[in-house]
Amino acid sequence: MELVVITASAGTFPGLAEALRSLQLVAEEHPLIDFKAPADWSPLDLALDRLSTYETIALTSPRAALTVADRIAQRGKPPWARDALPTVWAGGSATAAALRGTLGSVRVPATLPVASAGAAADLATAMIEAGIAGPVLFPCGNNRREELPGRLRREGIVVDEVVCYDSVLATEPAAQAAAAGATVLVVASPSVAHLLTRVCPRESRPDLIAVGPTTAASATASGWAPAAVASRPTAEAVIAAVRTVLASRAPHE
Repeated sequence: MELVVITASAGTFPGLAEALRSLQLVAEEHPLIDFKAPADWSPLDLALDRLSTYETIALTSPRAALTVADRIAQRGKPPWARDALPTVWAGGSATAAALRGTLGSVRVPATLPVASAGAAADLATAMIEAGIAGPVLFPCGNNRREELPGRLRREGIVVDEVVCYDSVLATEPAAQAAAAGATVLVVASPSVAHLLTRVCPRESRPDLIAVGPTTAASATASGWAPAAVASRPTAEAVIAAVRTVLASRAPHE
C-alpha cells in the first residue's frame, strides 16, 4: 500500500489528505515546519508607516503576503493614501491573492518560473526588466532565500528586508520519524527538502514530490531530485503530481 506523507505546515493544503485517501492511498500529515509571529513587530510596522518612501514592494510567498495583509488589518486605518502606494510585485497568483486587495493591484511575472531559477529569481528578473529603481521593501521570513534581494542588489537596487514571520524547522529525529515507511513524500519548503536529504539514506529514499520550482531546485541541489513537481501550491496540483508518480510505476504493456 502506498503511504503518502505530507510534510507541509498544518493547514497548507486543506482537504489534501482526505482526497488522497479517496484514491485508496494511505495519507498522513507530519508537518516538518511551523510558522509564528516575529518577536518584534516594530520593523514591519515602521516600514508600513513609511510605505510611500518605497518605489516597490516585493513578495515571494503567500505566507509573507498574508502576514502583511493581516498586520495592516490589525493596525486599523492605513496611514497612506491609495494613490501613494508603491507598485506591488508578487511571485505568483497565490501570493497576489493572499494580499486580499489591501495594497491595491498587484503585478505578477507574465512567464512561469522555471525549476532552475524559481519564483523569487523569476520575480527579480521581471522587476528589473520593468525598470524598477528602488528602494524595494521585501517582507520575508527569518530564513529567507537570497535569490530576489541578491539579484536586485547586483543591479544596484536598494532592498530593505523586513522579517514578518519566523519559521521553525523540525528536528532531525522528527524528520526521520515522518519519513519512515513513506513511499511518497510531499515537500513544500526548501528548508524541509534540505532537512530530509540529511536524514534519509540515499539507498532507501521514497519518491519526493516538490511543491513549486524553488523547492524542486533546492531538493535537486541537495542531491534528491524530485520524482514530480506540483506546478502550483494547491491540493489539486499535488494530487496531479502524486498521480504522475504512481503512473510511472505502473507496468507498461
